[in-house]
Amino acid sequence: MKLAAALTIGLAAVVSAKVSTEACSMLISKQIVNLYQSGFLGSYTGRCEKDDSGSGYASGYISFTTANGDALEVIKMFSQSANYTGVFDKYIDTLEKYAESVSGSTEGLDGYCDAWLEASSDLNFYPAQIAVANALYMNPSLQYAGKLKVEYAVSRAVLYDTAIVNGAGDNSDGLGGLIQATNAQFTKKATGDSGSTLSINGVKVDEMIWLSKFLDVRLSKNGAGDKANVDAYRYIIDQGHYDWNPSVKVPGPDGKMYTVDCSQLKN
Repeated sequence: MKLAAALTIGLAAVVSAKVSTEACSMLISKQIVNLYQSGFLGSYTGRCEKDDSGSGYASGYISFTTANGDALEVIKMFSQSANYTGVFDKYIDTLEKYAESVSGSTEGLDGYCDAWLEASSDLNFYPAQIAVANALYMNPSLQYAGKLKVEYAVSRAVLYDTAIVNGAGDNSDGLGGLIQATNAQFTKKATGDSGSTLSINGVKVDEMIWLSKFLDVRLSKNGAGDKANVDAYRYIIDQGHYDWNPSVKVPGPDGKMYTVDCSQLKN
């Protein structure tokens, strides 16, 4: 499915949404993902830097990249907003070429980060980022969570984070493929004390046992570069902090502990 086809959330609907329409735990989930993706809590709309992993430029709310095309989708949605000044127009052809080939090249993108920062002063830019993140990552991850019938915020957050890191597709590297690989590990009952039981391949599996196995599968697929992120979720699980309202403490990528609540992030 093409990225553009996934953008079913209208910009106007996002602008009018209120923080109160979303559960506190979901806002906390978004912030934790932000922390692991960008190193910051809150919403850093104008952040832009060259990505060390070879994904071109990483920018904005969840580190949209020029290589995988989600940055381009943000720009396309933003360009439909009122008073758009054309700040990204000269980059569109190059961004489309790199998105098509999943290229991490930054050739021809001189001044791109300056343009991103300039755009961040427009009130329509952040809602465009939210719309793309929801359409490409949050909504698909919630669909998977619904199919699995997970109950806890930490499970939904891990699935959302994985959709961003690996993509939300059914290929072996994507969220759907990792879920399938995890489910294949369970052929008999796995009892735990989380208080939530999933039905996997017709057998009962404790939700936290399943989630721990999913993190094992994800780490084996992604390698050492994903270890700090996975370890942070393991910490949350080990502490028994499965649901988050009004707050949760998590280790950040810098090794410091952060208290995350609903106050730092706009919907």
